[in-house]
Amino acid sequence: MKCIVVTPEKTEIDRDASFVVAPIFDGEYGIGKGHTPVVARVGAGELRITSPEGEKTSYFIEGGFLEVSGETVSILTDRVLPPEKVTVADAESRLQRAKELPQTNSDLAAMKEKALAGARGMLAAARKWSKK
Repeated sequence: MKCIVVTPEKTEIDRDASFVVAPIFDGEYGIGKGHTPVVARVGAGELRITSPEGEKTSYFIEGGFLEVSGETVSILTDRVLPPEKVTVADAESRLQRAKELPQTNSDLAAMKEKALAGARGMLAAARKWSKK
């Protein structure tokens, strides 16, 4: 099957995969060959792609949508970063900035919650990768 990850700027990933695990808004979602069609909202966290040869690659992704159609997993996301570009210090700084955002009305509260979720997802991925 194919795994394609697209940001607003360009196609970031286009590769063969035997299994994909993506962060969705309420957990993780695993997709193997022959998966039924699905559309899901992407959360913030680690995207794991296993190649047909068994090689595992991880990325941080944040926001967007995932679609499984036929033998293709398509992810439209705001951001995709390789592990070497995600540090604990950057993620902690981002989380602190998100905590300081105002929430004086429902729109600002929603923006703050999205920023917090993104920062927490990034921090979890950074901590995991820093232990390797």
